[in-house]
Amino acid sequence: MANLKAILPLNTQTFVPPETRSTSPRNELTGDRKAKLSRTSTPKVRTGCVTCKKRHVKCDEAKPHCGNCLQTRRHCEGYLAGPKKKTSAPAQICWDSRQVACQAQAPSPTAQTRLNTNARDFPHDAGLIYFQEFVHLLRGPWIGAASGGDLWLVMLPQLARNNTTLRSAAMAIGALSVWCRQSAFESLRAVTAPDHPTRQEDVHYFQAVTHYCDSLKLQRARSSLQDAVFLSVLLLFFETLRGDRKAALDHVNHALTLLLAIVTDPDAALHLSDLAPNPRPVIGVVAEVFNQLARQARTVFRGRILDGPPLPDLKRILRNKKQTMESFLILLSQMKSDCAVEGTIPPVFRSLDEFEQTWPTMRRHQTALSSIMEDAVRNADINGSRDEDGFEQLHTDLLGNSHISEYCTDFQKSMDRLDAAFQPLFKHILSSDIESPDYLRAILLRLEFLGVYIFNNAASFLKVDSVMALAPLFREYLSLSQIAIRTAKEEARKNPATQMSLQRGLAWYILFTSLFSRDPVIRDEAVWMLRDYPGQDGLWNTRALYALALRNRHLERLNAVESTPEGQWRRLWRREFMFENGGDRVVLRYMDKDESTGAWRLVEETADIQGEDESVQWTRQPITGHGGLLLLDLYTTSSQDTAMAIPTWK
Repeated sequence: MANLKAILPLNTQTFVPPETRSTSPRNELTGDRKAKLSRTSTPKVRTGCVTCKKRHVKCDEAKPHCGNCLQTRRHCEGYLAGPKKKTSAPAQICWDSRQVACQAQAPSPTAQTRLNTNARDFPHDAGLIYFQEFVHLLRGPWIGAASGGDLWLVMLPQLARNNTTLRSAAMAIGALSVWCRQSAFESLRAVTAPDHPTRQEDVHYFQAVTHYCDSLKLQRARSSLQDAVFLSVLLLFFETLRGDRKAALDHVNHALTLLLAIVTDPDAALHLSDLAPNPRPVIGVVAEVFNQLARQARTVFRGRILDGPPLPDLKRILRNKKQTMESFLILLSQMKSDCAVEGTIPPVFRSLDEFEQTWPTMRRHQTALSSIMEDAVRNADINGSRDEDGFEQLHTDLLGNSHISEYCTDFQKSMDRLDAAFQPLFKHILSSDIESPDYLRAILLRLEFLGVYIFNNAASFLKVDSVMALAPLFREYLSLSQIAIRTAKEEARKNPATQMSLQRGLAWYILFTSLFSRDPVIRDEAVWMLRDYPGQDGLWNTRALYALALRNRHLERLNAVESTPEGQWRRLWRREFMFENGGDRVVLRYMDKDESTGAWRLVEETADIQGEDESVQWTRQPITGHGGLLLLDLYTTSSQDTAMAIPTWK
């Protein structure tokens, strides 16, 4: 258990707090002084901000921050809430556990969460405004419309309302959302954090950082497993929202290390009662978020590739525990799927909730496929080789592996049954009111299903003919994506912060469509969708994804000059890419024809992504590292052999 305790305090060495509020001296308004005679005329106004009261100056009582403080660039500490106000705190966010139990057979994690019902009210009006903004943000369609909505819509708001540490983090997110809403940014990808206040609305940004730092201080003062688990989600959300992907990577690194201790430490179960009476569903909801972020982090480096892995602490502890990344991800997926409805898929789903109860089980088998591919790559034993024939043989063996092929076939059959049961409900919802919350939710769930159905069938990418047969599915994915993106843009007009999501893989699959589809019209449509993509999907820099898709158009033209379609497809297998500097630098490898010799050779290029400028300069450089497959860096996280329980199809 010592390992778990060592992980609990958040590592704050990478977070340098800016100027925060000064320590409040003794309140001069309540000090022991000689009583003064009461006024005979108008009573003294006592509704000014705390800062103006301390300075003994007249306050203009502007909210959430007074104009005097803004003009003198002082920190406005807000307004004391009157004792007789009945609106000093937001309404409690409650759920009906009986209603949840009727909707799903599995116990709802939100109905079992242990809460502190004696939380104090908000001391200042500004904090109340920021918390209400936080709750409103999480209710947006882009964040909680698809799977995982329980975490965002119910669990986090309720926990944050009744927990001082989490409430500070929630107010930080709310203040950042207010800043985004009042700023002139048209989309979240255009947001740039200020170094110092240059506009009136910038005060909300620095208030957000203040609350962010407060949450870290409170966590250090009171080591709590519940705080550590949920604070990791909130602080990750904060850093991703303000565009600091390097800091977001640090939070992912810490959170995954904590989750690894929880799921592998034999004594950890004794301390999980702090989370809930039945902690597995609660941990499962959080694990689902970080399961997807862990996959993103394998392609996004904090610095350069040679500087080390993106998640150094996690890699070290994985090695110590004789685990691999894939075996760990299987454990995380089991946390959620164990709480899902097991058994046969119904003939027809009656509701989206029923579909979501089955979906985690399917995602668990998707994770298992990755572990099978990891074993195949490790057994290939070509690390450090520059033999192109060996690489081509690896792709053939990997995509045509009998074990992988058999698993993919069984997986597709189960996905087909799931699709057949979902289609009647999906068509019924699409024919109903487009303003209904279920409309966008159904589309996002369908997109999540298609992403897994298309891109997790490795065998379908072996031959060019089988890839061409995927064209109808690519078209459906882009068509539904257009609807989802259009909705996101409508919400963005009110507040760009609503485009943030930690679990959405939409931009990633649009990129894959632009890379793998053999229909040039489909590829171009995917490229232009990435150009106009408004949101932020986890750790990925969507501007870098667009630059990569645009560069691939050039590669497709170069590759089409010779060979048969099958030969061209095999050369495209050698395309590989990574993201450095927190996603602001793209590293791309591909096969290029040497005009002097006429031979095709592997080359490497980089591009720095800066702002919204589309004129990205690609620079050729020597091959990084040993010159082998970057794929090996993705899957050989640990040299230890690990026995993994791979689920089988029934």
